[in-house]
Amino acid sequence: MIGRARHPSVADGASPSPRRPLLWPRPGLRDLTPDLPTEQGYPVTEIRARDWTYVLTARGIPHALRRQDGAWRLYVPRRRAEEALAEIRAYLDERENVVLPDPEAVAPTRPPVVWSVMAVMGVTAGLWGLLLGDATLLGRRVPWKAIGGGDTASMLAGQWWRAATALCLHADPAHLFGNVACAALFLSFLCRETGLGLGLALTVAAGVGGNVLKACVQGPGLYFLGASTAVFGALGALGGVRLACPHPGLSVRRFLAAGAVLMLLAMLGAGSEDTGAVDLAGHLFGFASGAILGLAAGWALGRVGRPGRAAQTLFGLVAAGTLLAAWGLAVASLAG
Repeated sequence: MIGRARHPSVADGASPSPRRPLLWPRPGLRDLTPDLPTEQGYPVTEIRARDWTYVLTARGIPHALRRQDGAWRLYVPRRRAEEALAEIRAYLDERENVVLPDPEAVAPTRPPVVWSVMAVMGVTAGLWGLLLGDATLLGRRVPWKAIGGGDTASMLAGQWWRAATALCLHADPAHLFGNVACAALFLSFLCRETGLGLGLALTVAAGVGGNVLKACVQGPGLYFLGASTAVFGALGALGGVRLACPHPGLSVRRFLAAGAVLMLLAMLGAGSEDTGAVDLAGHLFGFASGAILGLAAGWALGRVGRPGRAAQTLFGLVAAGTLLAAWGLAVASLAG
């Protein structure tokens, strides 16, 4: 009798033949996961596995990532397995030696200028207070407002020093202290970005530039007093610096409400001596001048950094010297 031989079965006591998955893993692939460093007792996470794949992708090594039994496994061709292991291990060793920077440590430091600004504005307020009346100079009574007030007709006739001297004159104590309070706020934030000397120089330059623009655009027939043009110039410069050279850590929301209140105070107290009208043109031109200067300063700060102490002192002297020189020309005009 001819019969066919039977394959041994489990019933005959023989062990079953091992079954290999039909689709995965393929015979030509090797699982690298057991040979790579992982947390003891924890499966390989997707983030860690994909970190390995980035290395292999950069080196042009074929690979496949699969999720099996709740863990991720990395497969590469057997002929390139050792190369893949070497690349991943080299990457891991290099990453361990890299010291990640501390965001707070590398953030640009800003000088603590609040008290310095307060001191400067206190001295300035005292000097401006002397100019409220006809204070004497060397025993001679000087009409400060007559020789230094913002008169566009006189400015267009050649007395351009009035663009600077008008910043130091105010109609009354309320006008004076409103501008001083608002200037102290905006200067504190501006000088925190630029340094004290550069911030003062930008503020004075913006105030002078705003008054010059006002005379040129609006023509003769205007008379104005007050530092509100420079105050709005400081606000514009702050925005320009922040736009051109942004730094983390300073939030506009933190001072927007207080700035709006003091800005309103300055607007209500920035009227002319005769009519009490709000000098909106001066505010606009001062803000525009400050914004342009702030953009230029921010661009420079972003490339060369904040000036040192000597440069800050020089900027401060230039700002003070500009006002003193303008008053020198004003006083000299009395002799003429």
